[in-house]
Amino acid sequence: MSSLNGWHKGERDIQQKLGFHGAVSQSWTQIEGELPEQHRNFYSTRLPFIPVTTLDSRGRPWSSILAGPNGEIGWASSETYDQLSMRAKVWDGDPLKANADYHADSTDASQRKMLIAGIGVEFSTRRRNKFAGSVKAIEKQGGLLDICTSVNEAIGNCPKYITIRDLVPFPHTKPRVTYQELNIPLTGRLSPDLISFIHSSDTVFLGSSYSASEKDAPRFPSHLGMNHRGGRPGFVRVRNDGRTLILPDYSGNRLMTSLGNIEATALASLTFPSFTNGSLLYVTGTAHNFIGAPAQAIMPSQNALTAIEITGYIFIEDALPVRQREGTGPQRSQYAPPVKLLKEEQASSTYFSTEDTIHATLSRIALHSSDLATFTFECPHKLTIIPGQAAIFDFTSFLGASTYRHMAPENPNSVNDDRIRTWTISWCSSWASAADGIGTTLSLTMRLKPGGTVTGALFNIANKLLAVRPELLEDSRPLGLDVRLVGIVGDFVLEATDPREGANIAVTREEEQMSVREIAPRKLLWIAGGVGITPFLAMLSSISSSSAAEYEITLILSTREPDVMLALLSNAIEAASHEVRLVVHVFSSTEQFENSLPSSVSLHRHSGRVTSSFISDFEAECVYVCGPEIFEREVTQGVVGKVRREGFTY
Repeated sequence: MSSLNGWHKGERDIQQKLGFHGAVSQSWTQIEGELPEQHRNFYSTRLPFIPVTTLDSRGRPWSSILAGPNGEIGWASSETYDQLSMRAKVWDGDPLKANADYHADSTDASQRKMLIAGIGVEFSTRRRNKFAGSVKAIEKQGGLLDICTSVNEAIGNCPKYITIRDLVPFPHTKPRVTYQELNIPLTGRLSPDLISFIHSSDTVFLGSSYSASEKDAPRFPSHLGMNHRGGRPGFVRVRNDGRTLILPDYSGNRLMTSLGNIEATALASLTFPSFTNGSLLYVTGTAHNFIGAPAQAIMPSQNALTAIEITGYIFIEDALPVRQREGTGPQRSQYAPPVKLLKEEQASSTYFSTEDTIHATLSRIALHSSDLATFTFECPHKLTIIPGQAAIFDFTSFLGASTYRHMAPENPNSVNDDRIRTWTISWCSSWASAADGIGTTLSLTMRLKPGGTVTGALFNIANKLLAVRPELLEDSRPLGLDVRLVGIVGDFVLEATDPREGANIAVTREEEQMSVREIAPRKLLWIAGGVGITPFLAMLSSISSSSAAEYEITLILSTREPDVMLALLSNAIEAASHEVRLVVHVFSSTEQFENSLPSSVSLHRHSGRVTSSFISDFEAECVYVCGPEIFEREVTQGVVGKVRREGFTY
């Protein structure tokens, strides 16, 4: 039976802010007051390390890592249903050492009780369980600590965002503290390499605390929390101040114990592990939850997040006594949504507030193949869009809001589906030389995603119109399909170039025009994988007579449907107001395809796949790459010089 008596005020507050307190008002009964038998076996027989939360002398939570002496399992045991014992290796610099000494030496009786919380994660199976309670005793045994805990809260936990890894013991570690700042000054910040470490992480352990008031303590006693947070590498972002971390909240079990603790006691800790080199970054700080518009002002399209302003941190190298098995890689969770950047990270992007309610109407559909089409939308507002940027649309009004589901094995992406999608703009009316009017028309060339909610709905409409009302493909406005435009984003654009940048020369207008003509054009290499050609279509269609002479472009295109892609490319070239200096290399398993390009464009055909050795033969000032992640990684191996990647994942 649970030792809890309901949700404390912080948990109730955050549940209500997110709109599901009623659905989970009695879910506190899922948290048991002792360790079930399967949990006891789990901790004893399955785990090489256990992250735990403890408090320091200032009452700040820190997330430590307790591990077996040699990275082996069997170092934890549970003698009774309310007890978990650990004979743990704790390296110099781990916060547990100092926190344990503080509680043991405290003259304040209330501080001698040492609270603790932990989580066990089996990374090979995504199984995890949490516990909380207090420390009964800590004794040193040689280089180890014997820690006996009394457990009064235990719960099996959601596995959704755990990255599967094959971890093996790595006993010969040499832990060394590289950075340590336990009390950061107001002007302090993380070093660039620590920020890069955070942005490369896909796993973090989140510690929290609930400090009960005297009034609430009898029913909701003080306790700690420990949780796992996971996503794609870089899902935790660092603000420009270099000390505030932004942790997005993904759809979970809706209990909100961690965010509830933070809502009541504005403190949190994070520990970032590296499973390849054993480094650990521990941080602690003040924490605040942001919901709705305040969250979106920090991280657009993210409805809930936690900001942690670091007040102390420790970085230890070569500490974790387990590592990812050589020759294996991480298996990302399909539940993890794409990484979202902070608003301040997107200087060239524009986000529209919900009060602006900028809408766009579907006006035309062009089907290129069974799974490739261009959807054109008309917006009554004049928008500033740079070729290569993307449009973010909210399809909630069209599809309805998604209903809550805890797990969805048949379609994991649906769990965090906010109906918001991003596509690169392949054409925009404002790029035309004779653009006029007050509105903006923009086209999105997109691929049908198998199981995709939004693309599935759009292609269903297109196919039905083709069958019964083909005239509505040319003018789709009678359908009345309006969607909200969230923003225009992206910096995968042609860099502005001044052919005489840095020069301090006074010339006449005629001399200036002559000097521009005589300067050699910039050599650019564009590499596109499939529908990754889209931003290049935008760049080509926007080239004007004043800029065409500045570029000499080689496009390398890998595609299974060369006829379709070359037709799109031809349309983009025809939309340009000046002849484009362009050479195209097409790699395809389809040997026979027509050359629909203008005669001014040189076309070269290749069979098979693009290789990095082929790419390395080209000289270019800058290489632009757009395609799936694996494609981008393969083709850019060995490329020397500046490479710009579109990202391709939204």
